[in-house]
Formats: sequence, structure tokens, C-alpha cells
Amino acid sequence: MNRLHSIFKQLTFTEKSAPLGFFILCLLGYGLMIPSLGFYMDDWPYVFYAFNKGIPSLKEMLIYDSRPNAAWLYMLAFQVLGFRPLTWHIWALIMHWGTMVIFWLVMREMWPERRREGVIVAGLFGVYPFFMLQPFAVGSTHHWFGFLGFNLSLYLMIRAYRTTGIRMVLLTLTALVIEAAHLFTSEYFAGLELIRPVLLWILAARTLRNFSATMTQVLLRWIPFLILLTIFAYWRAAIYENPEEITRNTPVVVEQLLEEPWNAVTFLSNAALKDGLSVLTIGWQKATDVETLNLGSSFVLFRIGIVGITFLLSWIYLSNYQSFETAARDGWRYGSPALAFFALLTGGLPVWLIGRTILESKNLLSASRFGIPATFGAALTIFLLADWIVTERNRRLLLYSILIALSVNFHLDNAKGFQYSWEKQVRFAKELLWRAPQIEAGTALFTDEEILGVMGEYAVSFSIITTYQPGDIDSPPYWYFPFYYTYPNLDELLMGTPLEYRKLTMNFKGDSRNMLVLSFNPEMKRCLWVLQPQDVRLRLVSDDMRKLSQGSRIERIISAEGVEPSLPEPIYGKTENQGWCYYFEKADLARQYGQWDEIARLWEESQAIGERADNGFEYIPFIEGFGHLGDWEQVNSLTRTANRITSGLEPSLCSALDRLLISTPADIQRDETINELNAHLVCDSLR
Repeated sequence: MNRLHSIFKQLTFTEKSAPLGFFILCLLGYGLMIPSLGFYMDDWPYVFYAFNKGIPSLKEMLIYDSRPNAAWLYMLAFQVLGFRPLTWHIWALIMHWGTMVIFWLVMREMWPERRREGVIVAGLFGVYPFFMLQPFAVGSTHHWFGFLGFNLSLYLMIRAYRTTGIRMVLLTLTALVIEAAHLFTSEYFAGLELIRPVLLWILAARTLRNFSATMTQVLLRWIPFLILLTIFAYWRAAIYENPEEITRNTPVVVEQLLEEPWNAVTFLSNAALKDGLSVLTIGWQKATDVETLNLGSSFVLFRIGIVGITFLLSWIYLSNYQSFETAARDGWRYGSPALAFFALLTGGLPVWLIGRTILESKNLLSASRFGIPATFGAALTIFLLADWIVTERNRRLLLYSILIALSVNFHLDNAKGFQYSWEKQVRFAKELLWRAPQIEAGTALFTDEEILGVMGEYAVSFSIITTYQPGDIDSPPYWYFPFYYTYPNLDELLMGTPLEYRKLTMNFKGDSRNMLVLSFNPEMKRCLWVLQPQDVRLRLVSDDMRKLSQGSRIERIISAEGVEPSLPEPIYGKTENQGWCYYFEKADLARQYGQWDEIARLWEESQAIGERADNGFEYIPFIEGFGHLGDWEQVNSLTRTANRITSGLEPSLCSALDRLLISTPADIQRDETINELNAHLVCDSLR
């Protein structure tokens, strides 16, 4: 142990090692989960348009998303990265790492003598526990481009300040070009532009003792950037117009500043204070939440191991990072708190100007994108607080290492939900395609609640349409509705009511008389169930689902002719068809079309490879299939097995027997089997 300790003490890390150290930290915080992540929520509109309508269609899509100038970024990205989630997540990781490195360069350029402080603040910034949308690899592209561009523009501005002549002019012009690129591509970081004069003041105050001279120097250096920011603000508030009927991202508070200045200023002040505190505190609560610890979970053990490794590597690195003595007059003492304060309280300005805040958002996961600019100041604030509270050097480094490790814990825990969502998405898409190879246009797909995490009805809709690969369409052929949130009046749905949903350029128009009712609960070891009127007695779903099943029109499902459809390989890769749910979905489809021999074939094939149902409801298509083939011994066996493995299934089994009694030829074996099963299930008492 002593020898190991002495080896660690001999290590020396210079600033050249910082980019590699940051990359390792990004891998620990974000990279380990990448192979099991996919597309989510705001990713899906981009994927849908690029995949089905063609990459150029992103121009039109982003006009309706109020971000028209981001089209070039996404068009280029899809051309290079394609449609595989893995490549997008690797790209998102690289963009995040690049943003982190340039942030460190800004800190190093501002305070060259504060090497250790700069690397610690950059480390905290890179894994700061607030932004939860890193797994939105497509949808967050403009976030990371914007942040990277903003940081790079700052860095070049600072370098320009330190030089003269033509080099200064070239650096300034390059910084202005990059400022324009990030502003007009991603408006999220427009508020952070207001920290430029703070940085310039810190630089000028080191050499200019006179207030007037300092102010003059700051203004001269800032005016080009301020002019560009003003041009952007004027374009966004006064010139740019959303398409007709689109009110997204309208700067309502700008208008209020002219009409009700006091109310507008009050709103902005409250928003800055509350959202600033939110960014500072909310993530740390989750990072230290002991309720996420379950030692019986293999993922929790994995997470604890990675957090421990992160802490150890951080402590070793920071303890042996080469640093200089602090210069007496570098502006750190007053400049760093000022920078932290202004960055924290201006980061959310673009969001506040459209009348939105983090705290008032219903979905904190989605709203975390509002706080990403403020992490610039939040990381520096947390560092300064820790530096103020703990005075002894080794204890400080220990605390910083703990904070970095807890941040990694936050992101690992956050990514787990996305990992499961993708697993569930892939399973849903496969099973839906097996059960419904084609669906008539104008069909609404209903569930009781949202069935996929970190998605939402429009994202599920776009993913379903993409699964069926309809090509370049002008209107969506189907749409997904979780009725508890969208159409809770079941009586109206059953009687028939118009259904409409608009997202971007897609406008679905349908009718509830043309709907399919789905139940999807893999957590309960179930396959996807497409309900139908005969399932009105199914006890395994909610009362509302039973009621709504009366209106489910399975005749809108069309059996595939020729080659069986499969998931789009450019997105999902190659997927396995084998598994019980494949046989159940195909048997249920065959039952719909009266293909009884096909059901028997599917059963024999499933048994040959040892597949079994976890829920007895999934034996019913096979029970009915064998009944129509006259194999009453199998009907008897499967009915008893289904009843044994799933309690509460008796009404559905009795209904299946009733259907067989009506639709199959009478014979002695049939009547004896059905009578015996009726008695076993006590069907008379359930009718």
C-alpha cells in the first residue's frame, strides 16, 4: 500500500493532459451507456423527416420549429452520421467534450496562473448535474453546437484582447463570425453574451487603474459583439415571423417591456433568481438521493463502481496536477464571483423572454434544456462555494473529487431511464409490426397512459410512422393518443368524435370510429395486445380499457402480402424475430384472418424452441386455433394452462369457449371438452 501511495505521489500531470482527462470524465459520465441508447422525444421529428421525407425536408420542418437557421447543421449531420443512434450518441459525446475543453481554455486564458482552479471548474462544468437531455443525441445537437460556438467565440475574443495589430483584427473577426453562427443557429446562448463585458473588465482592470480608461477599453472591445447581438435580437423579435398558426417561441416579454415595463421587469427578476437557484440546487438533490440505491440491482452496483472509480481518478489527478502560485493581481478574487453571478443570472434570458421558466415547466426533464447555459456560471459558483467553505488544500481536493463523482452518479442514473425507454421502444415497434403488418390510413392508436418513457404522444407517433416507412407523405396515416391525457371522455370516443393533432407540418385528421386500442406492459411480462370488442370482459386491463375495447377496429389491420415487413435497419439495426411474442403476435394476426393452420404451425415452431407465455391471455389465439382444427385435447390443455399461470383470466377464457361453441362444427368431443372446461372455470357464474 505504501509503495502504491508513493507511485501516485510521483505522478505529475501538466495542462497538456487536461483534454485527455476531460475525455475520460465524459466517458465515465456519458459514454458507458451509449451502446444501449437510442432516439427519444425531440429526436424523432428530425429522424422522421430526414428518413421518410428526405434530409432536405429538415428545412421546412425547422421553419415550423421556429429555428430555421439550424437546418444546415442538421442536414449536414444526417449526411455524415446517418440514422444509427450509436453514431449520433458518439457525436453528442464529442461535442460535449469539445465544449468542455474550450470552456477550460477560456478559464486558462482568463487566469493563466490558476491552472488547478481552471481544470477543476472545467471538470465540474463538463458533468454538472442539471442538463438531463444528453441522451437526446439528435435533438440536443443545436444545444452543443451553440455552447461550443459561444465558448469558442469567448476564447478568441480573450486571445484578441491579448494581442495587437492584424492578429487582433483576425481573431476578433473570427470570434464575431462564430458568435453569429451560434446566435442564429441556436438562440439558447444569447443571454450569456452579456458576460462578455465582465470578462473584458477583468482583463482591462489588470493593467488600467483608471475607471474611465478601463470602461473605454471594455466598450471598444465589446461594441462589435454588442452590435451583432443587437442585430440578432432585432431580427428575432421584430423581423422573424412564425408560419401561420404557429406561436412557438414568441418573445412575449419583449412586447410586455414596452407596454407593461414594471410587470416585465418583475417577471424577469423573479425568473432569474428562481431559475438560477434551481440550476444550482436541483441536480445535486438527485445526485445525492439515497432512494436510488438498491444493492440488489446490478445497475446500481455498476453505478457505484463507476462513481468510485471517478472519485479515485479525480482525486489522483487533481492532487498531482501541476499548478503555479497565484499572482497577486489577476482579478480572480472579485472577477470570478462576478463572472459566476452574471453567467448564472443571464443564461436563461432567451427562455424568460418567451415567458417560460424552469420552475414553472411541467416536465423538469424537458425544461433542463432551459438551464444548460446557466451551467457556465453554476459550475464556477459551486467551485467558489466549496473553496470558501473548505480552506485546507487536501480537503478541498477531496471535496472537489466527491462533487465530480456525484455528478457522474447523476448522469448515470439519468441515462438508465433512457436505456430502458429504448429497449421498450424497439420491442413495441417489433411487436406492432408483427401484429399489424399494415394499418389503414386514418387510424388512431389508443392506449390508456403513455406507454414509452421520455417520449410523448407526438414522438411515439413519429416513431410508429417511421417504423412503417411510408416514404414522403404530406399527412400522417396514423397517430398515437394516450386517452387519459388527450381524450378522456370514453363515451364520446365510442360514439365517434373527430380526432386531430398537429405537429410541425404534419396534421393528422381522423375519427375515433377508426381506432385500434393497444395494451403494452412488458414490465408485467406481457406482449403487445391489440384489444377488440370481445375483450370487454378482460380483467387484466383497466375498466376504461375494457370499455374502450368495444370500439377497437382490428379490421383496420391488413395482413402483409409478399415479403414480411421489418423494422428499418438503418435505424434499428438487425433485430431478432425469435421469441414468444413473435409467435403470439403472428397467431393473433392469423386468428383475425381465420388462418387456423398457420396458428398450429406457429405453435409447433414455438414449442420446438422452448418458448412459453408468461401470461395466459396470450394462449387464447392458440386455443381458438386448435378448436377450429378440431384438436380439443390441445384446447383443454392450453385452457387449463392459461388459467393456472394467470389469475383472473376466467371471463376471457369463457368468452373464447363461447366463440368456439358458436363457430365450430358440433361433435361429441367438442361439447364434452367445452362443458368440462365451463365447469372447471365456473363460466355459468361469470356470464
